[in-house]
Amino acid sequence: MPYIITQAEKELFLSLPNEAERGKFIENFWKKRDPKPETPENEFKIAYYRRIAFANKFFGVSSIPGWKTDRGRVFILLGPPNEIQNDYLSSRESISQPGAVKQTWTYWNLPNPNLPYSFEFTFVDRYGTGNYELETSFEHRDNASFPVDLEAVHQYFNQMEILAEAMRNPWEKAEKLRGLITTQVNYDLVPFSCDVFSRKGSAEKAQAILYLTIPVRSLESRIVDGKTTYSLTLMLSLSNELGQSLMEKTQEVSFERDLAKDLSPEASKYFLPLSLPLAPGNYGLHLLLLDNFSGKIGTIHKQASIPNFSSAELTISDILLSSASPASQANRQGFSSLSREFKSETEMHLEFEVYNVTLESTTKKGRLTVKLFFYRGNDLIANPPPLEQEVEATTDCLVQTSLRLRSFPPGEYRLRIEVTDEVAALCCWRETSFRVIQP
Repeated sequence: MPYIITQAEKELFLSLPNEAERGKFIENFWKKRDPKPETPENEFKIAYYRRIAFANKFFGVSSIPGWKTDRGRVFILLGPPNEIQNDYLSSRESISQPGAVKQTWTYWNLPNPNLPYSFEFTFVDRYGTGNYELETSFEHRDNASFPVDLEAVHQYFNQMEILAEAMRNPWEKAEKLRGLITTQVNYDLVPFSCDVFSRKGSAEKAQAILYLTIPVRSLESRIVDGKTTYSLTLMLSLSNELGQSLMEKTQEVSFERDLAKDLSPEASKYFLPLSLPLAPGNYGLHLLLLDNFSGKIGTIHKQASIPNFSSAELTISDILLSSASPASQANRQGFSSLSREFKSETEMHLEFEVYNVTLESTTKKGRLTVKLFFYRGNDLIANPPPLEQEVEATTDCLVQTSLRLRSFPPGEYRLRIEVTDEVAALCCWRETSFRVIQP
């Protein structure tokens, strides 16, 4: 385990008083690295020992076992390279005898988001013995007066950073983030926002839609494969009213965005929708967003109330507002530009669902009347003509409409939607708020 044990773990192991305690440590050591604890196999442990066996079989030389060689170490940590290239060296290129070989391993697109997309390691067999050593470039010059290649030195230390990253417990970051999110301390170095919307789900659960808006300019980027790339880690924790943890999930997110070329307002924000099936009730919602490139963190702690859509009463879902066409019924996760802020004179689209509409017994059709009321404070600002919608063969329906905010000066507004079931003569309503800003 020397290549993957952390220094803290090593010190703890050496301080244990007896074999029983060491046995427990080893068991927990592998358990922490199990990517799928729900399965009987530990896939990480199996892969690790397979790589050791492969290294011992193919990279051993003389009295040195394969796992102790430089190639064996890199293979154990990173797995097989995507490409291997062999080149014969002249005496000018190394302190070698004729026939020395340089071998270059190239990796790309490894699953660890903290590693570069593409990188390589160079090994040199200086004496033709089969003992390939990791090249540090300047160490293998045969002319002492030859200037030190600073770029080569930089590349060497980059290689060391890559190996150090590969040696870490791949779930160590999740443990650190969990410690931060459970303390519910606020961090705002990545000032993202989160809106929560509720809709009818399956069985007795609702569909909670979490819609994250992330300012791209607060993030650090890197050039990966010629493209400006951003990398994030999102941790979500859900608790009940007593503060007990109900669920936790971690998600890696990466996207490409070139703000120098794309000057549109939409490009300056990254939108991330998430969907959770939740039973009706009140929840504590805890979100942590880590910028993997800069190490900056942002957190949000808020309360979310999930309504009960499983009753037989006429009910409206939460109202989704957007500055672009709302999602079609066939694409329920197509929320690409939800917003609560709109420029005056622009078009605002709105979408919501109505549940438990009464159908006529003969035609199997229902009829809805939808009224919109726009308030600024307690003053009614606008009341567009009612919408008439027919419902056929289903008691649940989607309502979509849009209007231009021509007469809305900048300020805070409240939208009230009243829906009347004309067949059953029943009415229900729901409200949401939004803001109008200068164009």
